[in-house]
Amino acid sequence: MRFDVKVKLNSCYNIWFIFITTIAEVNQVESATLTQKKKQAIVDAAAALFLDNGYGSVSMDKIAEVAGVSKRTVYNHFPSKEALFSEIVRNTWSLFDIPCMVYQEGSDIRQDLITFSNKFLVMLRSEQFSKLLRLVMGESGRFPELTALYSESGIRSLVRTLADYLQSTGKDIEDIQLASMHYLGMVKEALFWPVMLGIIPMPSPEREKEVIEKSTDMFLKLYQLV
Repeated sequence: MRFDVKVKLNSCYNIWFIFITTIAEVNQVESATLTQKKKQAIVDAAAALFLDNGYGSVSMDKIAEVAGVSKRTVYNHFPSKEALFSEIVRNTWSLFDIPCMVYQEGSDIRQDLITFSNKFLVMLRSEQFSKLLRLVMGESGRFPELTALYSESGIRSLVRTLADYLQSTGKDIEDIQLASMHYLGMVKEALFWPVMLGIIPMPSPEREKEVIEKSTDMFLKLYQLV
């Protein structure tokens, strides 16, 4: 009889333990989800405020108000306005399908670079990127740190992606970082900056294709990749 009672008590204890553990796990998941939602609300609010009002005119208090969170919550996620801006840059770049290229035996280097350039150009001409770039250009005089944050979280990561690809080809390139910047620069100087600054109208798809292919061929020849 005592044995039966002990078994029943142990069974009840196990059921109760499983119940409490499950509730705790559910609460942890819900808490993590809520935390992530608050963080995203902060980033979204800051991005909208920065783009509409300029970086310098926006306070952390205003960001907290628009995000619907406390100022303490903002600082729990981002210790400074610079850290928040850096997160916005990373988020903007992550929206685009820039390929993480890895060279494999038999890969067509020319076609890989052309594909990379086409996606790079789509990103450069997107509304999100254009707004971000105008913000950095407009505020860089008063806040030079924005240029560094934009460069480190954005363009440098793209240069590293291309440099890693060139490294994986096994080709003898003396300065891979410089070569990567050279290739991206050819695309930007011919097809992005003149349009961005209003110097030339938007090129036709045929002209874009021609420029990218010619730039790629010159790059391959210069660095002896063919």
